[in-house]
Amino acid sequence: MNIKLKLAVVVTAGAASLLTALAYSWAQSESNAGAEERIRKVEEERRQAILRNDIKALDLLMAPEYTAIFNLTGGRVTTKADELAMDRPGARKVESWDPTDVNIRIYGDVGLVIGLAEVTDILKGERRHIRFRYTHVWVKRNGGWQLVHRHTTRVATLEGPAPPASLAIPYVPPKAASEI
Repeated sequence: MNIKLKLAVVVTAGAASLLTALAYSWAQSESNAGAEERIRKVEEERRQAILRNDIKALDLLMAPEYTAIFNLTGGRVTTKADELAMDRPGARKVESWDPTDVNIRIYGDVGLVIGLAEVTDILKGERRHIRFRYTHVWVKRNGGWQLVHRHTTRVATLEGPAPPASLAIPYVPPKAASEI
């Protein structure tokens, strides 16, 4: 095989590899864009369900194994049942839930949402106006997205009671072998 033919084969193989990689990258980018748009949609569905105290819609959006960590609970891990009970009519009425600074990342079948929210509500008879950072973790299952975990950290209490002090057990360093 002469040098020109070898060079043509190498260039053709290299171009084919590059085009394949670009096509795969483009397909992934398109797939992520679609997943990101779907996450935006379920985030809005969740927000609307909270504003309407729609427990049935919230129940469908949350995975059975859903957990959350809030300042409100002193950092204790709460369950889906805990959160649905908190959002029931009579327990909480949300007047506004306004997200800003929202960033969505897609990792295959996992969507990570990080944002800042300002919420005005009445919880157990007490009016609150709070601002908090939040992280939502969504997982794609059976063609849909479900919320599996949520973590919030209050950054401002504009009106109402401050969150409780942490209920976590204080850290106690282990004893040295010589102290046992």
